[in-house]
Amino acid sequence: MLQSAHEHIEVEQALTLLRDEQGQLTLADVMASDGFQPLQGDEQSMNFGYLQDVLWLKLPLQSADNHTAHWMLAFEFAYLDDIRVFVVQDDGVTEMHAGLAYPVAEWQVAARKPVFPFLLDAGEKATLYIRAASQSPLVLNMGLATPQAFNLSENVTLAFLALYFGMLVALGCYNLLLFITLRQREFLLYTLFVFSFGMAASHMNGVAQLTLGQGGVHSPYMVPTGFALAATLAVLFARRFLWLRNTLPGWHRALGIISVLWSVGTVSTLLVAPRQALEIMSVMAVLTTVSLLSAGILAMRHKVPAAGIFVFAWTLLLVGTAMLSIRNTGLLPSNNFTVFGMQFGSATEMLLLSFALAARFTDMKEQKEKAQQALVQALILQEQELEKRVVQRTEQLEQAKARLQQMVHEDILTGLPNRLGLSASFDELKRHQHPHQAVAVLLIDLDGFKPVNDEHGHGAGDELLRAIASGLQEAVAGTGVVGRLGGDEFVALLSGFTDYQQVKTQADALMAAVNAAGIERDGVQVAVAASIGICFGCLYESSLKTLIARADEAMYEVKRNGKRGISVYQDDTELAFPGPA
Repeated sequence: MLQSAHEHIEVEQALTLLRDEQGQLTLADVMASDGFQPLQGDEQSMNFGYLQDVLWLKLPLQSADNHTAHWMLAFEFAYLDDIRVFVVQDDGVTEMHAGLAYPVAEWQVAARKPVFPFLLDAGEKATLYIRAASQSPLVLNMGLATPQAFNLSENVTLAFLALYFGMLVALGCYNLLLFITLRQREFLLYTLFVFSFGMAASHMNGVAQLTLGQGGVHSPYMVPTGFALAATLAVLFARRFLWLRNTLPGWHRALGIISVLWSVGTVSTLLVAPRQALEIMSVMAVLTTVSLLSAGILAMRHKVPAAGIFVFAWTLLLVGTAMLSIRNTGLLPSNNFTVFGMQFGSATEMLLLSFALAARFTDMKEQKEKAQQALVQALILQEQELEKRVVQRTEQLEQAKARLQQMVHEDILTGLPNRLGLSASFDELKRHQHPHQAVAVLLIDLDGFKPVNDEHGHGAGDELLRAIASGLQEAVAGTGVVGRLGGDEFVALLSGFTDYQQVKTQADALMAAVNAAGIERDGVQVAVAASIGICFGCLYESSLKTLIARADEAMYEVKRNGKRGISVYQDDTELAFPGPA
């Protein structure tokens, strides 16, 4: 009983079913048939899945109103190929048709889904015969509603779908602009995914047929090919977004193989019948769900940036899509959750994934800045290390130079200045003393040194030379410099004295130092004496070479007189002692 006070009426309990396996029955055959049976088991969900049979449904009606009432028989699932409704009344039969097999302009009501209007007079009885055939899943949930109630419900649904598809277009265009600006392939893959998904969803929900052209028949391949292409793009997007090449190379290769297979599957949906194309699409959707969720969870464990958002976002979309695919097989009932769950999930997914892309590239920017900072720090450290090495190398060179100079200016055996060292000391006196300052050069030649080498060996001679050098250094400490010219000859360079007696005292100390510097060999004390020649000069007027030569002459004067003594160089008949100026 129909009463317009009840704006929405469910009809499943009143329906009976007749299967036309050959698809050849006419309305007359159906009306004469007694093969109609009540809906049994899963049939009560009105989701018959992929079915080649033509189904006939019978719905007896009687008006309980006391006036003529308008009614609308509306199907919930828009993606149906061929729905015909025959209204059998006392005054005749009214035939109506809708579905993808007919242009929307030929429908009795231009809507996104099949809707059939009819009139019932007061108390009138009528029978509706519904013929349903489709390459897509036969989801035949339907209900009766008054025109006002139908329009209100449909307007709410259209508003939701308009918001949904408007958001898809906006997000797709936004990410396309990001791709053009940043040249990051992830944005392009995401844009293509959004547009292909939106194209398929708009045809499945009847929006495309209603808005893009009501005068033609839309291709039955738009839905399976569009969703298959979206699944392929989703796999490609996930490979790049999750950085699988670096974090999970095995999964990167696996998803690469899947993307190739999915590409083949997408093309194959255009080469087979629409029903097989839809079945391929459903399998791809379920396997894509499992693959991407698994890869996303593993990426989370490897701390890939924004992987958590990726998993949550794709869970909403992919689970909703999988539920739709499973519902298409007839394993899930058809209701608002399974019909529009994909739209709710994908709408949330688009927003979350945009946030994930932003978070990912924010993290990439931070990592780039950190890498640049680390590079700058490394360059600074490298520069500091280079500076440190330069300083160390400079110090090493300076030390090597000092050692070389020491080797050049120092006698290797005794450690005393050699001829060059004495010359450097003389030049140092010239730089720091008064130009007319008196200077004395004492040439010390050892007496009896050769027999030491002959009798005790050169080792004993070297040891004795070192002992004598040490004694000479102590004797002139604070008053001058002593050096070795070579062999058994030493030179003392004295300055800062005021009279000859001071020099004579110093010469005596040097003589005593030589005499005291003995060594013991085989229980025998080995020692030598010395002959000393002294020459006086002026720093300004004299050269070290000249002074040593004159001291050498004075020293040989001692040798000629029997050795072991001190002699002063004389120029003509007077003592060459200028004294201080």
